[in-house]
Amino acid sequence: MADVPKLLEELSSLTLLEATELAEILKKKWRPPEVSLADIKRDLPHWPDAVIELWLFYLANRSAGDTGWPPPEPLGNHAWAAILGYRPLSWWREVSWKRETTDCGFANLCPGTKVIVAQVLMEKASGTIDEETGRRFKKGADYLMKNGVFEKPLVAIRLPDGLSILDGNHRISAFCGLQETPAELLEPRGLKKPALEQDLWIGTHNGGEVPLDYPPGL
Repeated sequence: MADVPKLLEELSSLTLLEATELAEILKKKWRPPEVSLADIKRDLPHWPDAVIELWLFYLANRSAGDTGWPPPEPLGNHAWAAILGYRPLSWWREVSWKRETTDCGFANLCPGTKVIVAQVLMEKASGTIDEETGRRFKKGADYLMKNGVFEKPLVAIRLPDGLSILDGNHRISAFCGLQETPAELLEPRGLKKPALEQDLWIGTHNGGEVPLDYPPGL
């Protein structure tokens, strides 16, 4: 927890120019989201609020400003295309969601998610991981070691060749890394290896279809 008196003391020492610059930074950082949960819910009325909040809400409001809401239809080369697995919003309306407890081990992930996990773990081991990825990896790992479960359920869709993680790639990377950590290294520190079976939101298309790896026609 922040030392509030110390923080106030430091803020009081700022010059007027520094205080003005800080105010502008804070204004940009904590500006109200341009896209609300209700905006997304109008287009996906049958989706659980939790799935929207965990997956789409952040992406619709990401700082790059290249997403927004709603995604265009057809998707074309829009930023949403790859995020939505090259499936339009009308397709995603036919996806239903269910909380499931399932094995999240590396072997049960789809090839695309395995590539992401392997890349993050390689960068972590080599010390080449970027600051933001490293921060999110550490946060996920710390929570898993203390509690044995994900802080929030991952959002995934089950493909014929395994689970495709739609939201939570940093956390699943931390999870897979911890599975390789011997329990005897964790237990003396009061930490634990997470159980293989975890609580996820799993999406299923009503027609049995799945997202695509590449744009249709390629």
